[in-house]
Amino acid sequence: MVSQQPTAGELLREVTDLLGPEAAGLSEDDSLIEWGLDSIQLMQVANKWRRKGIKVGFPQLAKNPTLAGWRQVLADAAGVAPEPVVTVDIDESEPFPLALMQHAYWIGRDEETTLGSVAAHLYVEFDGHDVDAAKLERAVQALVKRHGMLRAKFTDDGRQQIMPERTQPALVVHDIDDEEELEAIRERCSHAQLNVADGEVFSIQLSRLPGGRTRLHVDVDMLAADALSYRVLLADLARFYQDPEAGEPMAYSYPRYLAEREPARKTDRVRAREWWQQRIPGLPAAPDLPLVPEAERGDTTRVTRRHHWLAPEDRKRLASRAHEHGLTPAMVVATAFAESLASWSAQPRFLLNVPMFDREGTHPEVDKLVGDFTGSVLLDVDLSEESSFVDHARALQNRMHADAAHAAYSGVEVLRDLSRHQGEQVLAPVVFTSALNLGELFDAEVRRLFGEAVWIISQGPQVLLDAQVTEVNEGLLINWDVRESAFPSGLIDDMFAAFHGLITRLGQDGDAWARPVGGALPAAQAEIRAKVNDTAGPRSGNLLHDGFFRRARENPDAPALLWSTGSLSYGALADRALRIAGSLDVSPGDTVGVSLPKGPDQIAAVLGVLAAGGAYVPIGIDQPPARAERIRRIAGLSTVLTNADSTAEPLAEPVRVGEESVAYVLFTSGSTGEPKGVEVPHRAAMNTIDDLNERFGIGESDRCLAVSALDFDLSVYDIFGLLGAGGAVVLVGEGDRRDARAWVELGAAQGVTLVNCVPALLDMLLAAARPGELAGMRTVLLGGDWVGTDLPGRVAAQAPRCRFAGLGGTTETAIHSTVCEVHGVPAQWRSVPYGTPLRNVACRVVDARGRDCPDWVGGELWIGGDGVAHGYRVDPERTADRFVEYEGRRWYRTGDLARYWPDGTLEFLGRRDHQVKVRGVRIELGEVEAALAEHPGVRRGIAGVAGNQLVAAVAGDVTADDVREFARTLLPPHMVPARVVVLDEMPLTANGKVDRRAVATHWSAESESYVAPTTPLEKVIAKVWADVLEVERVGADDPFFAIGGDSVLATVIVGRLREALDTNEISVRTLFAALSVRAMAERLLADETTPGRLTQVAEIYLEIEALSESDVDAELS
Repeated sequence: MVSQQPTAGELLREVTDLLGPEAAGLSEDDSLIEWGLDSIQLMQVANKWRRKGIKVGFPQLAKNPTLAGWRQVLADAAGVAPEPVVTVDIDESEPFPLALMQHAYWIGRDEETTLGSVAAHLYVEFDGHDVDAAKLERAVQALVKRHGMLRAKFTDDGRQQIMPERTQPALVVHDIDDEEELEAIRERCSHAQLNVADGEVFSIQLSRLPGGRTRLHVDVDMLAADALSYRVLLADLARFYQDPEAGEPMAYSYPRYLAEREPARKTDRVRAREWWQQRIPGLPAAPDLPLVPEAERGDTTRVTRRHHWLAPEDRKRLASRAHEHGLTPAMVVATAFAESLASWSAQPRFLLNVPMFDREGTHPEVDKLVGDFTGSVLLDVDLSEESSFVDHARALQNRMHADAAHAAYSGVEVLRDLSRHQGEQVLAPVVFTSALNLGELFDAEVRRLFGEAVWIISQGPQVLLDAQVTEVNEGLLINWDVRESAFPSGLIDDMFAAFHGLITRLGQDGDAWARPVGGALPAAQAEIRAKVNDTAGPRSGNLLHDGFFRRARENPDAPALLWSTGSLSYGALADRALRIAGSLDVSPGDTVGVSLPKGPDQIAAVLGVLAAGGAYVPIGIDQPPARAERIRRIAGLSTVLTNADSTAEPLAEPVRVGEESVAYVLFTSGSTGEPKGVEVPHRAAMNTIDDLNERFGIGESDRCLAVSALDFDLSVYDIFGLLGAGGAVVLVGEGDRRDARAWVELGAAQGVTLVNCVPALLDMLLAAARPGELAGMRTVLLGGDWVGTDLPGRVAAQAPRCRFAGLGGTTETAIHSTVCEVHGVPAQWRSVPYGTPLRNVACRVVDARGRDCPDWVGGELWIGGDGVAHGYRVDPERTADRFVEYEGRRWYRTGDLARYWPDGTLEFLGRRDHQVKVRGVRIELGEVEAALAEHPGVRRGIAGVAGNQLVAAVAGDVTADDVREFARTLLPPHMVPARVVVLDEMPLTANGKVDRRAVATHWSAESESYVAPTTPLEKVIAKVWADVLEVERVGADDPFFAIGGDSVLATVIVGRLREALDTNEISVRTLFAALSVRAMAERLLADETTPGRLTQVAEIYLEIEALSESDVDAELS
């Protein structure tokens, strides 16, 4: 039989029914999308025609969205015999499989799943008057009789069954006196987890209040009914409330629908699966939003709601502007949501989970059914490029149509494939649901009988943020349902305000569509940023060495340098420096190399170069000859001081240069292998020194332990900070640079009051000191690396009156740029933060498009102000890339990742190049390292990648297993190191920072070798896993997801193991709580009610498995 095609007139009438009477004026080639046709309506049209036997699908209609195009699509389908209607003979009283989304909901109820222990349900309250409890109870009974899924129960083996009767009461009535009791009922109901295993899939309650007021509470578990089924239920409830006998019995059922749908869509699923398989390697992750560590969250299951209602006139205005731009209102709202996410996401490209209302037209009564018909699409959102809102919206709409055209392979299945591809569970926990063009969620009759909906909340497992837009009272209701405790306080409020503010602007301001969505911070945040960056203050105008020579004139006999075997006064040091200056044939601005061991000669040489008007260039005596030669070449050195003895006539006074003259050139490692020479002017270095000396009251009585090498920028403060203030520099000899005990003894002997170094060197100093030996310390300044939260307390134990500060900065911004003086360590600190900018310094944290990141959002740290260096010596290209102009100020792009806290404090997150991808998932190594360092037995932790695994090394008195277990309490599963190496001490570079290359030698690049199961129970579990996962073998420690597992296969494995081990004590929870064969066996043995039985059954199972067919026949005979 050939299908009946609609005529041209019928086609136009169908389109007009969808788009409104104004569509009657459509021309043949007008875009139906521009007239407001959206993906939901496309699906409705495709389903409608398929019910008539016309073989047309969503992809063809979306590809040709004009009347002429559709006419051609229909013509191509003419003469094609429709696929035969699939009918399946089923026993509807028997258990039947869960649909894909149902299975995801069922798995998500388990507390062992990530973001689980939550029921997917929709709870609504209707505020009415004089609702009759008896009539309502009869209506509920009629509703249960009509819809089999209201009598469904869900078994612990992952199946569902429709029962003849429902055992729970049809209606619960509360007679209450005040709002407080109403709130208590809401609190119970809105976050309830109905007992679906016992057939409790919905709850209807009626609260009667004084004055005839009523409140109807309707809670439905989405295992039994999706959002559109909820609407069907309420409409039927209203009908039965007026007449319990209304309507004919249903001739179609949900189990029959599921059984008949899969064969009918087999061809579409195969085609869609192939399309998604090609895209899986390139799909992004979920939005990288700021999250509270799981161990620090409160009620992890609690969902709260934000809502915004767009009045009918505002909705019309927004829709009109959308259609002018060829966009659907749904995609406008989706793009506004995506733009808001992008502003708070560390990455501008991410996945959105988009549910699709996907009822196949398999039967005339399918739209009257109650059940779960939802599919989903993983929408690839890419807002990397700065474009206008309308360009982003059009791109997203095109992407949505392409993705929806392949929705026959559900987003749930794509996530499972992604998990297999990446070797661990992948979630898409940010959801956007549009019910536009599906009609009012609560029709007029429901509202007339039961009242207006005054409270709505939905929640779902494995969801952090669910945004929904639906039609209510002829306007648009926009809701966000949020796992509140997962996000920092205030963040969701700011995001939601930005979201609905953008939607309002789009409706009111036609020009807003043509502009990029700005990166404007929330007003309160912008005010705090401005305040902490309002650092303008006076500049001394001094050169780096001015303070020293002034002190030498004023107090020549004061000690300037102290070391283990001697000292040098200010006058004597000045004389040596001026003699060196007199021996140098340099012009102002020339560079002079200094390659001397640590000691007084090195300091004299540096001062001599500056006194001559030159800039000093440190070259470590331990530098490889080839690198030293590259430094000489790039710096343009004509002279390198390797001896500080000079008999030349001293200069009468230092040569005067301007404060913009280069004071020193420090060479840092370059990514290309060529060292980078940072040219730092006097102005930049003095800005840092002046601030710190004034802030911490550094003066003549201070003695600084100089442990940093000359070619490390912390040495600049050691030398010039102290000599400029009249204090003394206590010099560690070259031979003692790694002998912390020698430092302690030197410091005690010379009365050290100040230590300025990297954290690792302070850790060595504290570990080497005996009680009381560091009691004279007055100031500790730490920078150059992570500052652990243990260090302030350890310093206080040695020197109770010592001030402690962590500092942040780079060589390119003159030593330090920010400061955080610690007066106690809050529990939530992962490390001592960078703090706030120094005087005349400003800090920005920006995203990939150069926009200021909101609070808690990580981005690249830019440092501006008087501390910024000139650039890289003879490297204008690299200088132009890293030193940029913005709003009249020069900034250095650090490449560091940082974020602002709400109080204006900067937190350092790690190097941008310390972000890695492991199996496709982006991981910030700094976050992993901060979590490792929280272990009380770990002094320092380093994370990295070896092969395709995340690995770690720690220094401390711990075991690898202890560290991994501890990490699991703070980090999501994909950020827990697969292997941990325990070291006695972390290897350090010459500058005292952790030597990551040396650490990496302790990691084998090869994956862990296969470990065979050993016990009978392990062997049975491994065999079942291997059979179900279709792999040759499974090791005792192989991670479930890494070898191809997913939630569906977990359900199959549990069923097979129950049969093999003759027990009902195994559940999906067991597997998800122990994602390896060994861990699962251990858990089963720990939980078994009859000790020893599982092992005995496993042994029997293995004996039977080892028998041949002839052996079995012989045994049976």
